[in-house]
Amino acid sequence: MQDGRRIALNAALMLLKQAIMAVLGVVFVGYLARKVGVAAWGEFQASLAIAGIVTIAAGVGVRGYLAREIAVRPELGPRHLGAALAIRGVTGTLVLGATVAVVLATRSGTGAQLVVLAAASQLATLLYSTMWLSFEAHERFELILYAELGARLFVIGLSTALLALGLGVVAAAAAFLLGNVLELGLTAHYLRTRLYRPEFAMPPAALWQIAKRSLPIGALGALASALLQADRIMLRALCDEEAVGVYSAAWVLNENFRMLPDVLLGAAFAAGMRLYAQDRDAFGRLYGGCMLVAALFGLPVAAGLFLLAPDVIQLVYGAAGDYAPAAEVLRVLACGVPVMFAFQVVTLPLLAAKREGDMVRLLAVTLVAKIALNLLLLPRYRALGAACATLAVGAGSLLASWGMTARWAHFVELGRIIAVLAATAAMASAAYAARVLAGMWASIAVGAAVYVALLLALRAVSFRELRALLARRVRAAPAPAG
Repeated sequence: MQDGRRIALNAALMLLKQAIMAVLGVVFVGYLARKVGVAAWGEFQASLAIAGIVTIAAGVGVRGYLAREIAVRPELGPRHLGAALAIRGVTGTLVLGATVAVVLATRSGTGAQLVVLAAASQLATLLYSTMWLSFEAHERFELILYAELGARLFVIGLSTALLALGLGVVAAAAAFLLGNVLELGLTAHYLRTRLYRPEFAMPPAALWQIAKRSLPIGALGALASALLQADRIMLRALCDEEAVGVYSAAWVLNENFRMLPDVLLGAAFAAGMRLYAQDRDAFGRLYGGCMLVAALFGLPVAAGLFLLAPDVIQLVYGAAGDYAPAAEVLRVLACGVPVMFAFQVVTLPLLAAKREGDMVRLLAVTLVAKIALNLLLLPRYRALGAACATLAVGAGSLLASWGMTARWAHFVELGRIIAVLAATAAMASAAYAARVLAGMWASIAVGAAVYVALLLALRAVSFRELRALLARRVRAAPAPAG
């Protein structure tokens, strides 16, 4: 299968997964947040952020390092996956166990229970996400779709039932834990039956060498995780759980769209690593195509969320005023969606060239700037200040990384990007008028129709390209596993 067809199929599978999970997740999040209240919702989100940030030390970049190696040399898959599971499993157990011990020694009540459950849930997530490196390296993205969809459906069903029985946020957190354990089991099953069993054959000395070689990517992952989790943790420390709840109400919705850039990079990652090593011109065309896709998806999502943020917050969280301030937070965070799309694309050549050191320095400066901005803004502006800090440092890191990869800029078709910008501006105007006249759903329908029509009219994309993409999806459909 050609790289372009493979990337198109992988992107389609991952986008399908994300679309399904986004719809289910938004409905469930709204129900959960309304049932437990803004304070308990904020405490729950803070516990997830704490568990997420302490696992920064788990695995020290082993997953990313070995995924890149397997993408180039697939025969290394069983041994490398075994090494990744051994390293990340041990380090994850140690750091999360230490976190639980500290929390139980210093806190009590619901907050402590939530952190303990979140830590156990995070350990299961750490293990199944490690196994995903084989699916990604061998481009078997449909297996991720099966495992995640099954587990999320289980979580939503069980949590909804428990909340309906009046069991509260701790019971919902326990359901999340069970869902992650189920996802771990499903992932292990698909790994054994569709690919291979991990081989735990490497001696400790070899594992230590892998860990050392993974440090640059590990530092990169640690900084990225810290940037993602810092807002909720600082809001909890400098403000209160209600500020975390308001910010999280917007953050969770925006996160569903923020994951789309990860889908884009994930679908192109393996092919990008190969093309960079073998055919730089083909890699450049891949880079330019990914940047066009980033604009095609990122710009209209940002415009639509900015316009409809109050309607979305009311639809998901109800008409009660507790979550109303989240609308302005969502508007600011939405502006960062195209920024994240573009950032994922411009970092692709840095990853392919193994310039993790440059990326580490960039994200370290970004994290320091984010902490400083949060210290300045949070005491006065609370959740809105955190959103502004996130947008500001995201834009800064994009500009810096763009400068680091300037040699690839000539592969980006500027005329098409301008056409997408024009189509987005016209879409936003039409959607605004439709919202005033007929409400949110009419606004979405009109905006989507106008946007697609203008993309074709302005030649940002063509009918021929759309037909080719559809044909690729049909011809590239995977054969049933035997």
